[in-house]
Amino acid sequence: MSTVANYPTGRMLSGTGTFSGPTSNTQFNCVVELVVQSLPVFATSVMKEGITNENGLNSQLALFISKKAMQNNLPFIVLHQSMEDLTRGDSPAPDIGIHLFVDDEAEPPPRITVFEGKRLTTQLEAKRRHEYVVGHVKNGKYIKGGVERFKHSIHGGRLSYAGMIGYIQDELPDFWWTQINSWISELTSQVAAPRWSHEECLSPLDTSVRVSKSTSIVIRAAEKLHLTHLWINLIA
Repeated sequence: MSTVANYPTGRMLSGTGTFSGPTSNTQFNCVVELVVQSLPVFATSVMKEGITNENGLNSQLALFISKKAMQNNLPFIVLHQSMEDLTRGDSPAPDIGIHLFVDDEAEPPPRITVFEGKRLTTQLEAKRRHEYVVGHVKNGKYIKGGVERFKHSIHGGRLSYAGMIGYIQDELPDFWWTQINSWISELTSQVAAPRWSHEECLSPLDTSVRVSKSTSIVIRAAEKLHLTHLWINLIA
C-alpha cells in the first residue's frame, strides 16, 4: 500500500500531536487505500455471515477499516455514524468517519473524511432505486440520497474530499456505472439549486477483482467536493 508505506505514524504526527507530514489530500488518499485494502476481506466476512442490510454492512466495514489501520500502525480512528454536529442530538451522521489520532488530550481527533454507504441492487422498491444518488419520500418526508447529501453539504460540509461506498448485490459494476451516470444526467434538467451538471458524472471505472473505483466532482452552492466511489462486489 504505497501511500501508507510512505507516511507512517511518525510522519503523520509531530511531537505535539499536530499534523506535520502529508497534506489533507494525501491523508485522504491514504484513507482510500486503507479502505480498498479492507474491502475484499470485509466482503468475505459479510458474505459468510449473510449480512445484507445497509446498516449492518456499514458497521462491519467500519470495524474492518479500523482493524486494517491498526495492522498498518496508522493513526486513524474509525467511527460508524460520524455526527456532523456533536451539539445536536438530531445531527446528520455519515455512515463512516475517519479521524486522525492526536496525542494532545485536550484536542479532539480532527476528522479527515467521511464515507456514505449504499446498497447497489435492483431488488430495492422502485422509489428507492436511485438512492445512491438521490432520495425518496418516506412517511411524507423527503429523505435525501447518498451523493445528494454531499451536494447539499448535509454530509462533509467542511471537507474537500469524501467518499461513497457501493455494496453491489446484483448486476455488474459497469451496469451500475451506467445507471448512476444516467441518473445524474437526468438531474441536470432540474432548476432547483444547487443545480446538477454533467460534470458530476463518474469517471471510468477501475476494477480489480472485487473492488471498483471511480471519482467525481460534486458541485455545491459555494465550492466543489472531490468524491471517490469505492464499490465492492458482494455477489457469490
